[in-house]
Amino acid sequence: MADGFAGAGALLALWNDVDPEVEAEYEDWHANEHVPERLTVPGILDARRYAAMATALRPRYLTLYALASAEVLDSAAYRHLLANPTPASARMRPHLRNVARWVCRLHHVAPAWPEGPVHVRTSGDAATMPAPAAASLLVAEHLPQAPGLPWMAPGQASKVEGRWLMVRDSASAPLAGDEDRCRPLPVRRARIAH
Repeated sequence: MADGFAGAGALLALWNDVDPEVEAEYEDWHANEHVPERLTVPGILDARRYAAMATALRPRYLTLYALASAEVLDSAAYRHLLANPTPASARMRPHLRNVARWVCRLHHVAPAWPEGPVHVRTSGDAATMPAPAAASLLVAEHLPQAPGLPWMAPGQASKVEGRWLMVRDSASAPLAGDEDRCRPLPVRRARIAH
């Protein structure tokens, strides 16, 4: 599989939880409609979905979108999707909890990623982030001035602390105390028409 992350200039990281009673519907909607719909936006190059495998330090679900640049999120095509949700998206939005959104500058992206679990860490300063090494799949810097999602209701947002995001191959080293071990989730790669 070609990896669109290797050509990205920016990253959108979205963490969230979901109400347990709609978890199966969420999984289907997110993998087969929501993420593929986002991939129709020019400049959204690729996406990866993950779920924490145990009690996590951050919200359970993490979606990473590879962007040509952060400006993609200001484009008319992206704003149109935010303002005009599909019926399934409109139904699902109220069930999302602990939503945290990071727009990031990429400092390192590996040319290929494993298909298995990864370790995810956020940190407040660069000194506590390991230098990009063979095991580092991604190192990104959070741009805190990025706007939130306009449709969110009070109480849906959460804050993931830190300035840096690192994703590394879980096979390379044991899980550190400040990392979440996350398994990959399916996502339909075929782009859908909108």
